[in-house]
Amino acid sequence: MPKLYEIKYYGADILTKCAQEVTELTPEISELIQDMIYTMYHSEGCGLAAPQIGISKQIFVCDLAKKEEDRSPKVFINPEFTMYDGEQINEEGCLSFPEVYERIKRFETVKVRYKDENFTDQELEATGLLAVVIQHESDHLKGILLTDKMQQIRKMANGFRLNKIKLKANTMSDEAVIVNDDV
Repeated sequence: MPKLYEIKYYGADILTKCAQEVTELTPEISELIQDMIYTMYHSEGCGLAAPQIGISKQIFVCDLAKKEEDRSPKVFINPEFTMYDGEQINEEGCLSFPEVYERIKRFETVKVRYKDENFTDQELEATGLLAVVIQHESDHLKGILLTDKMQQIRKMANGFRLNKIKLKANTMSDEAVIVNDDV
């Protein structure tokens, strides 16, 4: 059964660090991927990066499906952008920033090279919301946060909320914490 991990909040040091490259597909990495997918769905997110659960690995998962029967999670290991084009602005949220939503400028179209859950080389061209999610989750692997993309005035406007999240993060461990492995 997959394990449910605790989400790390804004203020946790691991969120500001570059994640380590994955050099091989081990049983532990395969298990981690399944745990991340489970944790993403349980947390009602459309994406989740390994640093968000306290693990410094270049892995993220995403799924834009609204209904459980439509789920088809994508796994990105060691993603690398090979093309950017256009511009879009969307309201983004983040599991590490509960109740904070911000309009962020991103590329409209991206092409990304990565390894999938079988450690097979893949390349994907994404547009629209999928492009946004891929860019957002890739940022997590580089230690780039939602606040790094916010305009200063918006950081100030969200100051109370951000400080509240930071206080909560300071009471949590920075290490990966399994909330429930009996699921």
